[in-house]
Amino acid sequence: MHLKEITSQGYYIYEAPVRLWHWITALSIVVLAVTGYFIGRPLPSIQGEATFMFWMGWIRLIHFTTAYIFTVALLFRIYWACVGNEYAREMFLVPFWRRAWRKGVISEIRWYFFLEKEAIVTMDIIRWRDWR
Repeated sequence: MHLKEITSQGYYIYEAPVRLWHWITALSIVVLAVTGYFIGRPLPSIQGEATFMFWMGWIRLIHFTTAYIFTVALLFRIYWACVGNEYAREMFLVPFWRRAWRKGVISEIRWYFFLEKEAIVTMDIIRWRDWR
């Protein structure tokens, strides 16, 4: 099946907890990168009362709090991989044994390396009953 033949109708494949985990993780990585940069290269010192100049303390607090949020989100994601649907498990148990999955990956790699003129969509990967 070619891309031209597919209608543009959206379907939720990943459950809400997986999507929420994705956005929490993405935001956490950005916050950890920015605060980690400021921890590694601190702002210049400003003269004044230390009570009102606690910038590095706040940056470290945000950094460590975000690290805890990231860790809890990862633990929740591991839990959800055990109790969620088959697509929630896919991140941890990639279905190498499915021929359709391997065919889709090889086709996509070939398309990205410009070895194929059109991307081939393999609908065998997703069960049809989930699309209705």
